[in-house]
Formats: sequence, C-alpha cells, structure tokens
Amino acid sequence: MIPDIMGGEFGRDRGSTRDPRVGLCSVCRHGRTVETPRSVFWLCDRSKSDPSFERYPRLPVMQCPGHERGDPQPFKGDGVR
Repeated sequence: MIPDIMGGEFGRDRGSTRDPRVGLCSVCRHGRTVETPRSVFWLCDRSKSDPSFERYPRLPVMQCPGHERGDPQPFKGDGVR
C-alpha cells in the first residue's frame, strides 16, 4: 500500500468518503484497485462488459454515467483482459 500524508492509504476508500485524488471510483461498486509493488491503479470493472468505459480511467473521475455507489474491491487477477 502507498501511504498518503494523512496517514491513510492512497487510493483506498475511507468509509463512505470520496477520495478527491481518485474521484467517483473511490466510492463506486465497479471500481477495483490493482496494486503493484510501487503503484496503485484503478480498474473499472464496467469496462469488461461495456467498451465505452475506459479500463484504467484518468484520475480523478469527476463524472461517470456508469457510477453506482458502493464499496470498491481489490482486483483479484493480473489486470489484463
């Protein structure tokens, strides 16, 4: 995990509060974190079934027609389709 200056982890949802560095993905049920030893990426699970959504959207995401409030989950896989 990558700590931030507030003592939390970069990119992680802190309860129901949106992370301003990530935007809507941090409180979206379709958001997934993909962690590498040096970085945390946000994967949009909606991109698997709808190609109009970017797999790894540019952050912060401020507007998204596919946003559904919920808890993002860590990605279980290699991040490649």
